[in-house]
Order: sequence, then C-alpha cells, then structure tokens
Amino acid sequence: MTIQINEEHLQDSISTREVEVLQLISLGYCNKEIADQLFISRLTVETHRRNMVKKMGFRNAYQLVVWAFKERVFV
Repeated sequence: MTIQINEEHLQDSISTREVEVLQLISLGYCNKEIADQLFISRLTVETHRRNMVKKMGFRNAYQLVVWAFKERVFV
C-alpha cells in the first residue's frame, strides 16, 4: 500500500527521504520495518523521525502524522 504525496502542503525543510519515512510511519510501519523497506539503518530512521518532529515543532511522531493527514500532505 502506498500513499500519494501532495507536495504543495509540504514544508521546504522536510527532505525527500524524510517524506518517505513519514509515509511509512503513516502506514503504521515500525522503525525496523521502515529501515528494511528503505534499505537504511534503524538509527537513520529514528534520526529522520526525530528531525521531522523537531523541524515541524511537534513533540512526537503522532502529532507529525496527524498534521500530515490534517494538512492533506497525503492524498
């Protein structure tokens, strides 16, 4: 399953890889599953998650996912 990205709702500060991670977080994947899917380490996934939360001013990834759906980042 994939989610299409509505790029006009993305912040310029979120990288393409972070968007890919956010997409998989939104689908319910855990860090290890995301790492396996994107061929990166689990620690890299955690770093992307942490960076997105910080960049967007949220406290956790849950708020990030809620924001993404509320702002129709994914269509």
